[in-house]
Amino acid sequence: MSFIDAVDAYRHVTPDQLHRCMPACPNPEQWARAFDDAIEFFDVRDIAMLMAQVGHESQDLNRLEESLWYTPKRLIQVWPSRFPNRRIAEQYARNPEALANNVYGGRMGNDKDGDGWRYRGRGPIQLTGRYNYTKFADAIDSREPVDHPDALLEPTLGALAACWFYAVHVPNGADIETATRRINGGTHGLSDRRERYERCYTVFNEV
Repeated sequence: MSFIDAVDAYRHVTPDQLHRCMPACPNPEQWARAFDDAIEFFDVRDIAMLMAQVGHESQDLNRLEESLWYTPKRLIQVWPSRFPNRRIAEQYARNPEALANNVYGGRMGNDKDGDGWRYRGRGPIQLTGRYNYTKFADAIDSREPVDHPDALLEPTLGALAACWFYAVHVPNGADIETATRRINGGTHGLSDRRERYERCYTVFNEV
């Protein structure tokens, strides 16, 4: 099955449902079509949880690229072991490309110069690192995510990347805390995610 289906009817999420889950979404029609195909392709069962997590991570599909613009003070707070003092932090502050290559280089499959920046977080669930981009590319049988990582900023590949990451990392039926830890690595924004899940659950379980 191609990851782009020629199906007119919505099977899993309609533009109205997506808009109600994410009121600030800039293009519910386009994103609903993309997620409808992606959910089908990766057989995501808990659509309400997926939408809640995507809504939080991407601010209603408005933030699709990792922000790596930090002040020296914030760098010291976020990565204290890498930036133990202001003198070191100043070298990477307000320089997203240099920062990405510093904090992501040599890990997450980033083994070439510039990979940290090239494979920075993109898409509705911030796919990060050459390893994840490559695994995702294998899952959809396409080199585009690896060769053109900015393609994850567009709905078709962005929704697929989010659904792939969710399907691989979040067990079916996971509660809000488990799903959040699997996606975020911690419980950042848990209260917002919970509120979003309650709203999405209502939307997708209406009779």
